[in-house]
Amino acid sequence: MVRVSIGDYAPGFTLESVNMGTVSLSSYKGERVVIIFSRYFGCPVCQLDFDEVLEYKDRIGEYAEIIYLTQSNPESALSYIKDYEVDFPVVPVSKDGDYGVYREYGVGNFGIGTTIEILRRASKARKMGKVHGAYEGLETQSPADFVVDGEGRVIWAHKGVLDIKKMLGFLESL
Repeated sequence: MVRVSIGDYAPGFTLESVNMGTVSLSSYKGERVVIIFSRYFGCPVCQLDFDEVLEYKDRIGEYAEIIYLTQSNPESALSYIKDYEVDFPVVPVSKDGDYGVYREYGVGNFGIGTTIEILRRASKARKMGKVHGAYEGLETQSPADFVVDGEGRVIWAHKGVLDIKKMLGFLESL
């Protein structure tokens, strides 16, 4: 599996979002982009992560644009986000497409460290009233996030449960 590392050019993609039309990484030339790879909206941990993205989107937006990828099908993704103010593209990546962009970025199955963190976050999600919905995507899919600079190079690469505050700290240090 390909591993995208800091300093590499980010693999390009052109995909359909459920809320903002066609999204092409090349259209962000000259701008920083945060690319968040999620699992699916039925996952309580992913619901919690999405809540945090919404909470911090304005602060992130001071430094970068956001593209949110999910393995939910388009109908599920649209249904989940319809009650939120989402001003960044939410992009379903289908099983039919073999989750290609996940592979191109080297975002595969999670390891033991991510498993432990997912279990910890699942407990927090349950306490917050998050419930498991439909199973979509790969159950062992690792989440990940990347920051791409205006020239298309990866300047932040993190595989594992989203740590939005750590990523935001990185963005603020630029």
